[in-house]
Amino acid sequence: MEVDEIGFKQKFGRDLLTLLLDKYEQSQSFATGTPGKVRPQLVIGKSPFVRDYNDEMDFRKRHWMNETLLELERLDVVELARAKYRPDEIEKVYLQWDAVEEAYRISGRTPLRAKLEQMRTFLVPLSDHPWRWVQEWRKEADDALAQGKTARLDPDDAQGTADLVRALNELPLLGGRAVPIRIFSQQLFRDTKHLERQTLKRLIALAKQASGEQRETEEEWLDWLGLTRNPQSVSLCGPLVFRTRDGKQADTDAFPGGLGLSGETIDAMTHIFMPARYILTIENWTSYHQYLEQPSVRAGEVLVIYTGGYPHRVLQSFLGKLSQVISEAANPPELLHWGDIDLGGIRIFEWLRTSYFPELQPYRMGVDILLQYEAQAAPVSEEYASQLRHALNDSRYADWFPVLEIMLERRVRLEQECIVE
Repeated sequence: MEVDEIGFKQKFGRDLLTLLLDKYEQSQSFATGTPGKVRPQLVIGKSPFVRDYNDEMDFRKRHWMNETLLELERLDVVELARAKYRPDEIEKVYLQWDAVEEAYRISGRTPLRAKLEQMRTFLVPLSDHPWRWVQEWRKEADDALAQGKTARLDPDDAQGTADLVRALNELPLLGGRAVPIRIFSQQLFRDTKHLERQTLKRLIALAKQASGEQRETEEEWLDWLGLTRNPQSVSLCGPLVFRTRDGKQADTDAFPGGLGLSGETIDAMTHIFMPARYILTIENWTSYHQYLEQPSVRAGEVLVIYTGGYPHRVLQSFLGKLSQVISEAANPPELLHWGDIDLGGIRIFEWLRTSYFPELQPYRMGVDILLQYEAQAAPVSEEYASQLRHALNDSRYADWFPVLEIMLERRVRLEQECIVE
C-alpha cells in the first residue's frame, strides 16, 4: 500500500513529541516546575521509530522523518544530535525547555498539568464530606496533584474521577440500611449497571487504601460503604421471643432448623426476650449449619446467630437491639463467638466485642484447638507472618498473643470449617 507522505510526517511528528512529553511528565522537572540540567531526550536507534528510520526497502521514510525533525528544530521545539561523519543520520532528539507548551500544541496532547488541575476541581466537593477518612484522602490527593503526582487517579479518565466523587457524596445519604448496587446505580447514574462497570472497583480500592478499616471480602467492603448485591437477612436458630409494633409475638424456637429474619422484621421488633443460657455467634455458613445439630441447640439452651464474617447492616441492627436487652438483663446469657483462628477471625471477634458485647468470649479459638487441628491448618506466607508480628505489637490483641505466637511459630492458620464436632 502506498505510503502517504503528508500523513506519515504528521503522525511521526505527533508520536515523537508525545514520547518526549511522556518523558517530561515523568521527570522531576515536571514535578517541581523547574527545568533541570537533563532535557527529555530520545535515541532514534532505541525508539519505536528505528524500524522505519532504517527501512532499506523504502528510503523515503528516513528522508521524511529527517525533514520533520529539521522542521521541528527550525521551530526551536527540539534540538538534534547528528551521527559523526553521517550528517544525514540523526542519533538523538532533545526537547527544548522553552518549547514545552508548543510541543503540546503541535502534538494535540492535553498537558498533564491541566488534567491534574481538573481532577483537583473534581475533588473539591469532598472537602466537607461527612466521613473523615474521605476528607483526609481528598486533602492528601489534592496535595499530590498540586505537586504533579497522579495520586493513584487516572488523569486520562476524568469522567471516572467525577463518577467516583458522585458516589462518595451520595453514600452517606443512604442511612443505616445497605442499598442494592443496581438500585443505587440507577438513582445516581440512570443506569443500573454503570456502577459495577465503571466505578465499583475503584470505590472499593479507595476504601481499602484510605479508610483504615479491615474487611475480608468484597461483600463486607460493600456493606461497610452502604451497598449490597443481594437483600440482607439475619440467620439464627434457637430460643428468642420478640414482639412487633403491631403487638404480635413470635418465638423462633418453633423452627428447629433455624430461620431468616428480614430487615423489615428487625425494624419492627419492639420487645425481645431471651430464654437461652448462651448466645453463640458463628462466622462461617458451613460451621453454623453443622452446629445446629448440637444437642444444646435442640434443647433450647443456645441461640445461634450466623455473622457471615463481619456482620452486615441488617445484622448490626439486630445485634444492637440484642446488646441493649442483654445490658439490662438481671441474669444475662453467656456470650460466645466462634470464628476462624486467623487474623480475620480475631479482628471480627474484637469488632463484635467492642461494638456490641463487652463480655464476649471466644469459643474453640484457643491454642489447644489450633494445635489439635494443626494437621488441617493452612500454611501462612511470609507477608502474612509479617502481619502476625505486627499484631503481636498491638495492645488491642493482647488477649490473643498466645494464639498469635503459635500461629507465627508454626506458620499456620485454621479455618473453623476444619473443626468438626
